[in-house]
Order: sequence, then structure tokens, then C-alpha cells
Amino acid sequence: MEVSIEHLSLLKDSLWAGFPGQKRSVSISPIYVERFRGQRTRVPTGFHKFWEFVCVISGEGRLTLDGGDYLSMVDNRVFLLPPGTLHAEYSEQKTEIIWVGCKGALFNGLPERGVMHVTYPELAGKFLELWKLSSRGYGNIGMELDGKCLEILGCFRRMSVEGEGQAYRDIVDKAVTHINEHFAEDIDIAELAARFNCSEGHFYRLFRKRIGMTPVSYISKIRIQNAVQWLKRSDLAISEIASLVGYHDQFYFSRVFRKVCGSSPKSFRGK
Repeated sequence: MEVSIEHLSLLKDSLWAGFPGQKRSVSISPIYVERFRGQRTRVPTGFHKFWEFVCVISGEGRLTLDGGDYLSMVDNRVFLLPPGTLHAEYSEQKTEIIWVGCKGALFNGLPERGVMHVTYPELAGKFLELWKLSSRGYGNIGMELDGKCLEILGCFRRMSVEGEGQAYRDIVDKAVTHINEHFAEDIDIAELAARFNCSEGHFYRLFRKRIGMTPVSYISKIRIQNAVQWLKRSDLAISEIASLVGYHDQFYFSRVFRKVCGSSPKSFRGK
């Protein structure tokens, strides 16, 4: 059964009519952007005549398909459903989902049977950006909406080719770059994980798998490496060096230094 879209907040063509000659992109353009938070236990199965992204921001459940098959819904998983795909989203727990109905020539050539999906926190973040922009519902934002949909499709296709493993490696590599550039500052691991749309526990697991140590251990390592250079190449007091590499307590700095290097900062400098 085709699912009616009368209950959806369709994006008005006036959003694209702010300037003379401006109109929807024929390459890709959103029909609607909808967001839901809660349980989904009584949802009928249906299909659309257009392409639809289903982005699971958070939560767990299943995307049921024709014939009783289903795909697991997990945090940051994005599905791309071809036109005519019978489906329904089911979840017994609170789940946050964003749906984006799309049309455009860029979908030509994509497989029209089977549901593709990738799991990528950065891509899920792009859906939140799209929803925030579309929820305004006024102004000359049509071209921006098309641009964000193009970015989403491009990222989705890239992740489909590179695989989800590459996506998670990218997250850890960016986190490492951030730590290397800001090691002297107070770094909150929960906030760092949130930058990449990851839970703190998931971020710890990704980091340890890629780097071989926890984020906290890596921060200590980078701080002590820089402290070693200051001890070798300056006459600064140990308390000053501790502060330069992010430690407000000289005695705590000395304990960490001894754990990493096997001697106190004072002994290391004496050698």
C-alpha cells in the first residue's frame, strides 16, 4: 500500500522562489524532512513513489521489509530506500529518527531493489543540520536545502564504497588531531565524543581499537612527550612545565611523568 504523505509537512516551492529564476535543483531536492522521538510499536507497512532516507539518530529497533525480512536500527545508521520499497520502522524503546523524502536525477542509476545502509556518526550529524534548517519553514533556504541533501547523498555514497570501518577510523583520527592540538587544555572525553556524535563508551572502544590505548592514556602520553622536550631544551621550573602541558598540580604531573618515563621530572632533567 502506498503511504499517504498528506500528514507530512511538505517543503513549499516558495522556499526556492526568493530570487528570479531560482527553483528546485533537478539533481536532488528534498520533498519533506520529518523528525520523530519516541516508541514506534504500531506502524503499518507501506511504500513511497520516491527515494527516502531513514536516519536513526539514536535508539534500537528494526526496519521491517516486504516478506518479513528486517534490518537492525542502531545509533547513527542511515538507510536509503528506493521507490516502491515496502517498509516500516519498529522500536519498543525511545528512538529518534529523521526521514528525508528526495527526488532528483542523481538517484538515476542507483539500485532500485534492496535497501542500502551505512553507520556513520558524522553523516547522522548532517541530517540534524538539514532538519534544523528545514524546520524554519520560511525564507530563501531552498538552495541550502538542496545543497545539504547533495552533501548527504555524496557522503552516503562514499561510505558505501569505503565501508563503515573507514568512517570510524576517520573519527578517531580527527580526535587524535584535536588532542594533539589542544593537549594543554582541559579535555573532557564525553564532550570530545559528542563532537563526533558518539556515546562516550562507544568512543572509548573505537579509540582503543585504533590507537591501542584509551583516550585518557593517549592524552597523558602526548602531554609527557611535550614535557620531555621542555625539560631537555629549557631552564623553566618544573611547575611551569607542568602548567604548559596541561597539569595544574605539579605533584600529579610528577606522578604521571614517573609512570610514563620511569623517573621523576627532576631526575630526568639531571640525567
